[in-house]
Amino acid sequence: MQGIFPTAYFGSIAYFQELVRFTEISIEVKDHFPKQTFRNRCSILSPQGSLRLTVPVEKTGGSKTPTESILVSGNQDWRRNHWRAIMSAYASAPYFDHYGMDIRRLIESDYPSLIALNTEITHYFLAAFGFEVNIGFTDAFLADYLTNDFRSKEYDSEFPEGFTNIPYKQVYFGREAFVPNQSVLDLLFCEGPMGRKQLL
Repeated sequence: MQGIFPTAYFGSIAYFQELVRFTEISIEVKDHFPKQTFRNRCSILSPQGSLRLTVPVEKTGGSKTPTESILVSGNQDWRRNHWRAIMSAYASAPYFDHYGMDIRRLIESDYPSLIALNTEITHYFLAAFGFEVNIGFTDAFLADYLTNDFRSKEYDSEFPEGFTNIPYKQVYFGREAFVPNQSVLDLLFCEGPMGRKQLL
């Protein structure tokens, strides 16, 4: 069984919950890249609450640039800022010392395209949680697939359709309530490989 998914930058827990249901997926790369989506941004927890991290991108063909042609900005400031924000948010998390340098390496990698960066990140988290999912890419744009088409799903909303909210112990910033559906970064740093159970 195969699913068709959008690409995601440090995808949300809901995104990975859906993705690991499949043994094989295709990432949509032939669509026109939409603005302001989780394709180039993620949400982590900070002392001020949810913090949005956004990868600046370059559209080589203007507003109709296909996702596969979206380039990651060559300006290194965003990489440094993302790592500092993640380190500030999760340095005290139980598994930060184990996974932190891997995450830094991913952020500081020189992948020129957003698809290459996001795919490497997704592979990393699948392996960290012990899932085997073959990732391929679409070779043509289809407006509609009969089944398992998740391209338009808003995986970064607080409670997307089908999301199973399983609370775990998050980094404490004087906040009492659990904050659901953060980036999978939050789950990995707080739960380590045991976070797998939140994705099943």
